[in-house]
Amino acid sequence: MELAKIAKNLVKCVSTGENVALESFWQKQACLDANNVRLVGIGLEEVGLEQFIQGDFFNGELYIDTKKQCYKKLGFKRLNVLSIFPSVLSKSSREALNKAKQENISGDFRGDGFQNGGTLVVAPGGEVLVSYKQENPSDHMDIQEIFRVLGIKEEL
Repeated sequence: MELAKIAKNLVKCVSTGENVALESFWQKQACLDANNVRLVGIGLEEVGLEQFIQGDFFNGELYIDTKKQCYKKLGFKRLNVLSIFPSVLSKSSREALNKAKQENISGDFRGDGFQNGGTLVVAPGGEVLVSYKQENPSDHMDIQEIFRVLGIKEEL
């Protein structure tokens, strides 16, 4: 993974509205907790953002990639009308939907449901420790694996 592809891309800070270059995330190390980790989420649109914040689904800094540059340059998969149905009907998607129902997490069909994302774990200075890309909308990286890569011994 070459971070140079996305280093100059600007993302909009949700809390301040300021545009920030991605490279600032790995050039300066802001400590969020005792493990010296900066947790940053980058979404692709503002649709549903207010509900996401109110639902307290993420405990870190939120940004929006309004031009979807990062998603494209990182090669994150974009589904189409033909590929979304098998993805949504897969076993992992059904399991994720059932889990969401159990936790009273509802959803709607607003926004861009075709864009998959991923997880990047970047050390200060720009070394990529993990580059994970979703294949299906329900895929996600195991949090324990992220902890392992970061050398965090805690269990969730």
